[in-house]
Amino acid sequence: MYRLLVILCLGVSVSVTSCNSDNADNSSGEDETNTTVDTTSTDEVAIADSSNITCPVCGYQTREELPTEYCLFKYTCKKCGEELHPKEGDCCVFCTYGDAKCPSIQEEEGK
Repeated sequence: MYRLLVILCLGVSVSVTSCNSDNADNSSGEDETNTTVDTTSTDEVAIADSSNITCPVCGYQTREELPTEYCLFKYTCKKCGEELHPKEGDCCVFCTYGDAKCPSIQEEEGK
């Protein structure tokens, strides 16, 4: 039987120790295996903090900060004044007209 202790922390190397089942009561530690697991390479998901919104009417693009506490349901184009709303199935204007979706969707898709 293996005894295993795993601590999951993003961006931290974790030490994992297991004991061989034949020598589980061996207090000398001769058959113990120590392995270092690097969690930095695959567990991190980068979340964009801004997005380029493109107006579908005039084509004007502008970089906007992505809100983290709410979804933006209406955005007014800074060039032509068109009011942009999310398309059906999208939660906000960034998910419809942005080159990066909102943080909650980015996080959901990264899982």
